[in-house]
Amino acid sequence: MARKKVKKTRKKVAKLTENEKEELKVEGELPKKSVMERENRQLIWFFVIVGVIFVSFLAPYFWIESTKVFEYGTVDWVVEEYAEPTGTIYHGRFKALNGADLFFNIFLRGDPRENDVRTEGTFSDFRYGGVISFSPEVDACRGELSRTMSDLSAFLGTGVGVGPLEIGSTDEVVANESGRRYGRCDNINDRTVVVIELGEPAVIQDEENPYCYTIYAEDCNGMAAVEKFMLKTVVDSNEVM
Repeated sequence: MARKKVKKTRKKVAKLTENEKEELKVEGELPKKSVMERENRQLIWFFVIVGVIFVSFLAPYFWIESTKVFEYGTVDWVVEEYAEPTGTIYHGRFKALNGADLFFNIFLRGDPRENDVRTEGTFSDFRYGGVISFSPEVDACRGELSRTMSDLSAFLGTGVGVGPLEIGSTDEVVANESGRRYGRCDNINDRTVVVIELGEPAVIQDEENPYCYTIYAEDCNGMAAVEKFMLKTVVDSNEVM
């Protein structure tokens, strides 16, 4: 029996209209080179604008922060801002001057770079044990100078390494009546003596007794001379170590 010949028919491919071709371009084909270049330029400008905004906001911040950290007098300082009445504090940190394996933190109210209180002598001679001796005028103070005495005591006792401290008076009668040590540069030479008096701001090392220092504060709120004593002590002591 003879097979019937099956006539093979070729499928006709439908021709696309112009609109259909455009749709395929939009849906499936890559964009033309001109479109890509335009999009790349837009992307570049986007990142440029973002970068400019980023720098304009953060550059001032980092500049301000950098001004809050500085080195002065062999000490690294950080400027710290607190709410009033504390205000601005200059926070320094240094290794104890007696060689002890510890760091001491010092907090000043005035910028150490601008403290121009007059000094005489080299502030690097200290004996173990100390006396902080007040004149009667300083005894009567109730201002910031009195508060600074706690900072001075901590600085001498731990930062310098003087150890235990006594409170004294430069007036013998007052010393006897109050049970304090009578302390002056000419009557104590077996330990460190720091005398606090009112006068023209200055810090002077006694010529006859190098372990005695007199700090002259301007008034009952004058802290600059006390802070100058601490600053110069750190600088001079580190130079001879």
